[in-house]
Amino acid sequence: ELLAAQGAPSNMKAKLLCLYTGGTMGMKHNSAGMLEPVSGYLTDQIRDILNAHTSEALPDTTVVEYDNLLDSCDMTTDIWKKIAIDIQDNYQSYDGFLVIMGTDTMAYLASALSFMLENLGKTVVITGSQIPFVKTYSDARRNLLSSMTLACSLDIPEVTLFFDDKLHRGNRSRKADSGSFDAFSSPNFPPLATMGLSVQVNKQLLLPQPKARFKVHTMMDFRVVVIKYVPYFDVNALERLATQGSNTCRAIVLELYGTGNGPQNDEKMLRALRTAKENGIVVVITSQCAAGSVLSTTYSINQHLTSIGVVPAGDMTTEATCAKLAYLFGKGLTSDAVALSLTVNLRGEIGAFSQGMAAKL
Repeated sequence: ELLAAQGAPSNMKAKLLCLYTGGTMGMKHNSAGMLEPVSGYLTDQIRDILNAHTSEALPDTTVVEYDNLLDSCDMTTDIWKKIAIDIQDNYQSYDGFLVIMGTDTMAYLASALSFMLENLGKTVVITGSQIPFVKTYSDARRNLLSSMTLACSLDIPEVTLFFDDKLHRGNRSRKADSGSFDAFSSPNFPPLATMGLSVQVNKQLLLPQPKARFKVHTMMDFRVVVIKYVPYFDVNALERLATQGSNTCRAIVLELYGTGNGPQNDEKMLRALRTAKENGIVVVITSQCAAGSVLSTTYSINQHLTSIGVVPAGDMTTEATCAKLAYLFGKGLTSDAVALSLTVNLRGEIGAFSQGMAAKL
């Protein structure tokens, strides 16, 4: 079901702002046979598409091509902030927003933007492609046309990620397959919409329109370290990090097994976690499993860790967990307030799990 474009009267063509930051979609082969972004190429292709589809319901699109087109691996948090500010500066002039980028860090940007854009009342779609537009068998054209259409035709007031045929909630998505057109998944949350012969929207899943004024947060504290625990893990590295204190690291995201299980007989590890807590570092447990939730009451092992003061991330992805930590610390909250707020749903990033109470944000 197609819903009316938010903010665009029925007798007017919707307006879309497209921020092109780089990535595979606009790449071509250089003289050495390697793919690299080519300035102006994708912008020209979008212009040609708009000229060829004047009778169809594509929005009136403005393309802003960033000066330095980057592979997403090279996109820094400063670029993330620039994207947020560009949306803020043009918020009243456009009905929807599209960000084109590389796929490798797309889910990280989607999660970060979901927290940076507070009280978002319009649709932001992030997309890219696995194969460049220039290739005949590319997924670029489909992803581009679908994203351009969805960004201004659905009343979905949140940051989303579109790929292949699915529109995901941005902070629920992650890259799952490097060799498929269906490259992104949302393991713990259904798609917001699916493209087929028509657009199927899961209206019951959508966030409501905000009641407060739109605002952007660029003060994000990204001093977060992610550690994947393995059976031969060197706890000395964790101990050294824990003793550095919160001036070096505000939070440690510890990816453990299954539902958040870790060793309960490794006293050295438990001591390191206690040291981190004493030094003001928030320790968060996520799961190495793609789907499922971290549970703090299922196994005695979980309770043992929770008793130390670590925070279970529920069903949040690691990408969303890191972005949420950066947002909460960026608001100047204490470590205890961040730990309290982390398990409270702020942007649809976590399921019915909340065991804390949000600090005043």
